[in-house]
Amino acid sequence: MKIKDWVKIEDSMTDLMGWDAGIDSMCEAHREVAPKKPIYELSEREDKKLIFRLRKRYSKYKEDNN
Repeated sequence: MKIKDWVKIEDSMTDLMGWDAGIDSMCEAHREVAPKKPIYELSEREDKKLIFRLRKRYSKYKEDNN
């Protein structure tokens, strides 16, 4: 994943959840997909899995707080 894409996702997550919860959620999702790999070294499949998990967390948080 390119770092600029990660930063865009980070902005969205932190805008919705707040800084601490957004960063924690992103780190947890990353640890679930590829705990030992840096973001910029993820394969295409790992990118898709990570984005799916982040979207799922984002949607769930948004639903719960509306």
